[in-house]
Amino acid sequence: MASCGFAGDAAKEGALSLASFDGADTFILRGTLPANFKIKAQAYYGSEDGACSARGDANSYESSQDKTPHNYKFKIPVSYHKGLCTLKLARVALYATGRYGEKDWQQTYDNGGLRLVDPLPANAPDFSEQGELLVNSQCTWNFKMSQAISRSGEISKLLNCKNLGAYVVGDTLPEKVLTLNINENSEEEPYMNGYWLKTQSGWKPCTGRWGTDYEELCTSPPEFRTFRMNDQECSVYPNCKE
Repeated sequence: MASCGFAGDAAKEGALSLASFDGADTFILRGTLPANFKIKAQAYYGSEDGACSARGDANSYESSQDKTPHNYKFKIPVSYHKGLCTLKLARVALYATGRYGEKDWQQTYDNGGLRLVDPLPANAPDFSEQGELLVNSQCTWNFKMSQAISRSGEISKLLNCKNLGAYVVGDTLPEKVLTLNINENSEEEPYMNGYWLKTQSGWKPCTGRWGTDYEELCTSPPEFRTFRMNDQECSVYPNCKE
C-alpha cells in the first residue's frame, strides 16, 4: 500500500511540475487610445531562486485597434506559477502601434515599459493613497521619404511616444490601478531635423546637396524636390499641393 501511495504522490508532483497558472495577486493596467491605435503589454516573470532561474516566462495582453478612440484594460498578475516554481513579475514591455493609412506597411510602433524598481528614482511619481497612478504618453508621427525599393520616395512615418511607461515598486503592485493614456500629437514633424523646411504651405523636402533620390540637408538658399503620397506626386506635406 505504501508503494501505491508513493506512486500517487509522485504522479501528483509530476503533474504539478508541468502546470502553469497565474497568481492571485494582480494589478490593473488601463487607459485610452486614439483612433487606429492599439497597445500590447508583454509581462515577463523570473525567479530569484537559482533552481528556477531558467524557468522564466511571459504573458501577452493586446487591445483592439478600433477606428475611433477607445479604451483598454489588462489585469496583469504580479506572480506566476510554473511547475513548482513561483515567479515574480520582472518587467512589462509596452508596444504602442498606430496606423496612418490603409496599406499593410502604413503602420508602425514605439516601445516603452513598466520598470520594476525599489526604491523609486527621485521625482518618479508614485501611486496615490487610493492605489492609483496616472501617466499620459504623447505620440508624435515623424514623416520621411521611404527608401524601401517597393515604395521609394513615398511618404512613410515613424512613431515617437514620450513617457510610454513608468517606474513601479513590484512589491506594492497588487491591487493597484495604473492608468496609461496614449495621446496623438496633432502636429507631425520631420524625422530628420534640417532636411525639410516649414513654409506657409507646409513642409517641403530639400535637395541639392548630395544628389540622392531622397530628402537632403537643406542648402542656403534651399532647393526643393517632390515626393509621392497616396499615389500622387506632391511638393508640400501634408497637403500635397501648394
